[in-house]
Amino acid sequence: MIASSFDAEKRAGTREHIIELLLKGQRTVEELAGTLGLTRNAVRSQLALLQREGIVEVKGEMKGSRRPAAVFGIHTKADVGSSQAYAVVLSQLVKVLSDGIPARQMESLMKQVGQGLATTVPLPIGNARERIAGAVNVLKSLGSRADVSEEDGKLVVTGNGCPISKAVTVDVRSCLVMESLLGTLTGLPVTERCNHGNRPNCRFEITLPAGERRKP
Repeated sequence: MIASSFDAEKRAGTREHIIELLLKGQRTVEELAGTLGLTRNAVRSQLALLQREGIVEVKGEMKGSRRPAAVFGIHTKADVGSSQAYAVVLSQLVKVLSDGIPARQMESLMKQVGQGLATTVPLPIGNARERIAGAVNVLKSLGSRADVSEEDGKLVVTGNGCPISKAVTVDVRSCLVMESLLGTLTGLPVTERCNHGNRPNCRFEITLPAGERRKP
């Protein structure tokens, strides 16, 4: 478990270093590997993930000794700012809203935010399980470390931590954003059962259609 956690932190550190280097200028796999002291395969693996996330793209080619080498850079539309202001501004905004509007209106507003957020990503397709898997991938793209398990005809999405923990600490109704997001993406009933302690943890129960529940 400790080794696994260490590996995850190491990969995250490598990812950030690659982004930092590419923010300074375009580079090839070989150049990145040399600067970071990694194998080219390790760099290629990280670049592939960053490409799928829309953070990195191939900008062109550079003449190599045997064949042209791809030159990588930050994707034109990527937002990779390292500002810590986002969480602070979000939590303060939630506080102002929470203090200033009625409870029902606050809940409705949080759900509207989730529904609006769902319109910014492709709607998952397929059966219920496939749509849930697609929705969980959206959560992961937002920074959630979500896992899925099945309990009594429901798929339970749990996360080690919360991508909007600052907002949840201010007002637990912020969890309705993610509940609404999951419900809109899956088209299924979603119930928020999150841990709202000092370190919020996500938990959402998604009711499966009767035909897709596993028999005991």
